[in-house]
Amino acid sequence: MERPRRPSFSELPLRKGDPPYSAWGLYGADDELGTMNLITPAVTRAAVAEVKLGVTIPLDLPLDAIAKPFIPSRVPYEHKLLARGYANDDEIRINTQSTSQWDSLRHFPYQSGYLYYNGVTNADISGAEANDKNGIQNIARKGVATRGVLVDWCRYAKRKGIEVSPFERREITIAEIEEIAEECGLEFREGDLFILRTGLVEKYRELSHEEKCAVAERTGAEAAYIGVECNEVSARWFWTRSFAAVATDTLSFEAWPRKNSEGWTWLLHEVFLAGWGMPIGELWDLERVAEKCEEVGRWSFLVTSQPLIIEGGVASPPNAMAVL
Repeated sequence: MERPRRPSFSELPLRKGDPPYSAWGLYGADDELGTMNLITPAVTRAAVAEVKLGVTIPLDLPLDAIAKPFIPSRVPYEHKLLARGYANDDEIRINTQSTSQWDSLRHFPYQSGYLYYNGVTNADISGAEANDKNGIQNIARKGVATRGVLVDWCRYAKRKGIEVSPFERREITIAEIEEIAEECGLEFREGDLFILRTGLVEKYRELSHEEKCAVAERTGAEAAYIGVECNEVSARWFWTRSFAAVATDTLSFEAWPRKNSEGWTWLLHEVFLAGWGMPIGELWDLERVAEKCEEVGRWSFLVTSQPLIIEGGVASPPNAMAVL
């Protein structure tokens, strides 16, 4: 099948009447992979060439790493050992978005009309005739093996003397991302997994148990987190670079809570997930891979990820690994 021409950002949406900035129909009306279609065999073969040292680094936090989920309505992790005498079983209970995760394309719709990627509706997902459209099983069955590119904003901020708490709203600008990439000699390629380290996991680990719970119990405007600036500049930049997906170590890829720029009223979550079908990884553990990248002076590597095959799943632990 011949790959479709990737339209320019100014051509979005592709069809009259579709939501703003959406790319519905680019890979067909029934497509459920979105930008993951950009991870072709050629892209994976090129990503394998990134392996120089044979060093493997997991990118998932432990399932119990978050003392209390950042969203109060999410249930905390539970693990139970079932001692049988002759053998052991165990059971776990998790909210799939309470620790390291992939957001699937059925997680967050356009807030006006509540439409998901390629026009899937809430009724399709949770109504009486619900189906598995846009579930995490699509990414899981494809599997992820592509080139990861790490933009270490945390390292950049320390070097620049920028003092900011990741538990406060701070916009990481596209200008900063471009400056970091230029300093590192990092070039982006079609099908890359863009990975942003903000430093949230590093700071979270320094908190006491009581402080971790206090952070999670914040509500409203007080529940603030660092992230990418949420505006058309960001949307245009990410679309133009043809990333297959994005991931970060913070709670939401964009700075939270939202603050709209003039003429911009959408969340990046809406445009990325519902508009382009671009999965978002959140709360990834980027500490060890950032240390290794700094040590070797190279900020790209092979990334593999095998989400759980959950039919109609909204999210999954990524089971992600960097290979340098």
